[in-house]
Amino acid sequence: QEAAELSAKLLRQPLNADDAVRLALLNNPELQARFAELGVAEAQAVESSLLRNPFLHAALQTPRGDGRNALDFSVSWDLLGLFSLPLRQAAAADARNSARLQAAAHTLRLAADTRIAWYADHSARESVERLRDMQESSDLIAEISKRLEAAGNQAGLARADVQAASMQSRYALEDAEAQVEATQARLLGLLGVERMPSLPERIPRLPQLDPKAPSRDELEERHLDLTLLKAQLAQAEKRAGSSQRETWTDGLEAEWSWSRESDGAWQDGPGICIGSPLFNTRAAARAAAGFEVERLQANLSARRAEVLREAKLAETAMRRARARVEHLRENLLPLLAEAQDTALLEYNAMHRSVAQLLDLKRREQDAIRQLVQGLGEYWQARTALEALHLGVSIASPASVATPRASARAAETGH
Repeated sequence: QEAAELSAKLLRQPLNADDAVRLALLNNPELQARFAELGVAEAQAVESSLLRNPFLHAALQTPRGDGRNALDFSVSWDLLGLFSLPLRQAAAADARNSARLQAAAHTLRLAADTRIAWYADHSARESVERLRDMQESSDLIAEISKRLEAAGNQAGLARADVQAASMQSRYALEDAEAQVEATQARLLGLLGVERMPSLPERIPRLPQLDPKAPSRDELEERHLDLTLLKAQLAQAEKRAGSSQRETWTDGLEAEWSWSRESDGAWQDGPGICIGSPLFNTRAAARAAAGFEVERLQANLSARRAEVLREAKLAETAMRRARARVEHLRENLLPLLAEAQDTALLEYNAMHRSVAQLLDLKRREQDAIRQLVQGLGEYWQARTALEALHLGVSIASPASVATPRASARAAETGH
């Protein structure tokens, strides 16, 4: 009930990135399943700390000749289970620790995935807004070109060119709208809600400072994947060692039996039952335990190298996105604004047409769209880098891809 009230409170206002993370932590069903696995691990740990129940055996033997029936009773206990109890308890504790590490990693990864999905959806929405403005400008230019051709003031080639540009802008807008649907579906799944919440109007701007990539030592100490693999390797080494000690038997039971012979006399006494490794010498199990150790050692080495590459790639992507945004903001956009001012003066002097003014405006909107996409890419890469500092990896930040039609329009200036 408290979680539902807090979720409703968060949804009553525009959802920023931090609130989106809080909402996901409250509602995400996969996270709840991970926490349920902790309960399973705790229950299994308790189960592993208990001895097996004793066995009660009873037998009735009927003589073929004269005499009374013979009765045999016995109670047996699993001695091997008693000797292996510390090992089973240690294995259960390791499994419980692994479940905790996995739950912690899933929680941190969910927070980072939600933040990335929020930035991706926000930049996709703003890109659609800019593309709609560009589409309106393209349609106006196409209409003006059509009228100029009808009046005999423009060749047909120019009209075909602007109409093709208008169609390309429309295709780019359709692609961007499809991208918004995809980012919304992703974000809704992470948030665990059915309706898309309202978001702030603009994506956050660049901060002053950027985080650095974590060092090799920091990743070795903090990364939960490495911690989990090292724990699994230690468990596998223990199992490999214990499998070497289990070659002599796979069962050992102590018992106390009572017998009534056919003459009515009772006898009782201790007994022992030892499993004989006649058919199964457990050689395959020992070999499998050794191969498991080798597999985990190789996985650990590969994962170490992989997380280092992830850190370098995330830092490179973040710095590249910052450089692109700063260049657009400090160079291209001021240049386009200056060009528009000059074109307006020339238009007043009848040296420029309305279509040329609209084309400059469209190019400015495309530059703003690229800036918004760059901001989205920056924040997604930064989130991936910050997640590595916290000890988790996420999938490569899938920044909102620029639609091909839009890319072509940017290259051609249409």
